[in-house]
Amino acid sequence: MPYDFQENYVIQEIKKRGAKRILLQFPEGLRYFSSDIVKDISSALPNVEIIVSGDSSWGACDVAEHEARQLGADLIVHYGHSPYTWYYPKFPTIFVETKSTLSLGEKLIKETLDLLLKYKPRKVGLTATVQHVSSIPYVKERLEKEGFQVEVGKPSNPFMHDGQVLGCDYKAGLNVDADLYVNISGGLFHSLGLGLATGKPVIKADPYSDSAEDITKEVYKFLKIRYGKIMQAMSAKSWVIIRGTMTGQDRPMMVKFLNSELKRKGFEVMIVSSRVLNVEVLRNLDRPSIDAFIVTSCPRLPTDDLYGYEKPVLTPGEAKMVINNKLDPYIFPW
Repeated sequence: MPYDFQENYVIQEIKKRGAKRILLQFPEGLRYFSSDIVKDISSALPNVEIIVSGDSSWGACDVAEHEARQLGADLIVHYGHSPYTWYYPKFPTIFVETKSTLSLGEKLIKETLDLLLKYKPRKVGLTATVQHVSSIPYVKERLEKEGFQVEVGKPSNPFMHDGQVLGCDYKAGLNVDADLYVNISGGLFHSLGLGLATGKPVIKADPYSDSAEDITKEVYKFLKIRYGKIMQAMSAKSWVIIRGTMTGQDRPMMVKFLNSELKRKGFEVMIVSSRVLNVEVLRNLDRPSIDAFIVTSCPRLPTDDLYGYEKPVLTPGEAKMVINNKLDPYIFPW
């Protein structure tokens, strides 16, 4: 298993808390290893009942509290995330960050340095997802050895690590006055979000492929698509605000603000609650009189799952641009 599941820590915490039935919750990419984790815990604690949640887990905003209560569990072990910026579960929960045990190869470092040399930045901001924050000191040292000035920003809350970014929280990048960012992560989502949030070039250092990629053109391409949605929404008169009901994604004050501001401008507004939002949910409530949607639950939905919808589906930040009739700067995500 190329991740640290902290089995000893989990076992000791279960003992300490006296839990008899526990619910293990994994994001999609880590659930593959769940059977191994169950075997390890059961071997050490044969009298503890273990249930694995088969539902999707999108982040620390999505802790399976309702499921745990329904199953009569004493404890949730939530893998793959650190505690959320704006919400801490009310149900007894252990967060296991599940950091990657992959070492960064020389090929990745060299490719990152080569891409940096093209820009000749005054200052480099260094970020990572929680699985790879342990690699930040090593990458910082290597970049500084080559003469680059590197800064690692402070995150939003004390539960997060220096330099750590979430799909909805890029404060660790925004808190640094950098000309360019290096983000250590797999996939495109977090690096793309970092580029949208900061408006600066981004190099993605991917430990899984052992390669680095300049995704700046991809960010600008994506930004053009988002501006197209915003321009389309500028003429909208009838709006739907999606209020998330998933734990950690319910933002009543944000819904109240957007509802008030849109109505103040004379627009029609309908509020719809949704735990899991997808194209089918929109299609089932859409009709010709509805012009645009705002998703307050998760910024990934408008920019990923729903970006191709025929009507504008905006993040709260984009909606604020429409309300203020101001296209610059681009606001992401909130």
